[in-house]
Amino acid sequence: MTTLRTRPGRGGGWPLRLLLALSGWLALATATGLPDGSFARALMTTTFLLLGPGAAAVRWARPGAQWRDAGWPVVLEAAFLTVALSLCLAVLAAEVFYLSDAFTPIRVLTALAAVTSLLALLPRRAATGGRAVGRTRPPRTRGPAADEPRG
Repeated sequence: MTTLRTRPGRGGGWPLRLLLALSGWLALATATGLPDGSFARALMTTTFLLLGPGAAAVRWARPGAQWRDAGWPVVLEAAFLTVALSLCLAVLAAEVFYLSDAFTPIRVLTALAAVTSLLALLPRRAATGGRAVGRTRPPRTRGPAADEPRG
C-alpha cells in the first residue's frame, strides 16, 4: 500500500491541494442549497467552472514546477491553460451527459467536482527529462544472426 507524503516542503502544498479538491464540492453545495438566480450561486459555480478542473489538471500535469522561481510568462501560460482546460473539461462532461440523455447541471457539476478532487489529490507526475517513459528496445545491429534467412 502506498502512502502519500504529507511533508509541507515535498508534498506539493497540501493546504492548496485540499482547497482545490474541496472547491468543486463547495460549488455543488452552493448550487443545490441557494435559491435559483442568487448572485452567490452564480459566482461560485462560474468561478469553479472557469478555474477548478483546469487548475487541478495543470497542477497534476506540470512535473515539479517551482512557481517561486518561475517568471511571469510561465505563470501567464499556466493561467491561460487553466481556463482553457477548465472549459474543455466542462464541455466534455456536459456533452457526455447530453448525448446519454441524462443531462442536468447538477450531474455535470458533480462529475467535474469528482474529477477535480481526483486530479488535485493525485501525486504530481514525475519529471522524465525529455526521455521516453517505459522500456525501449535496443537498436538492431547487423551481424550473422541478422543476415540469416528466417524459415
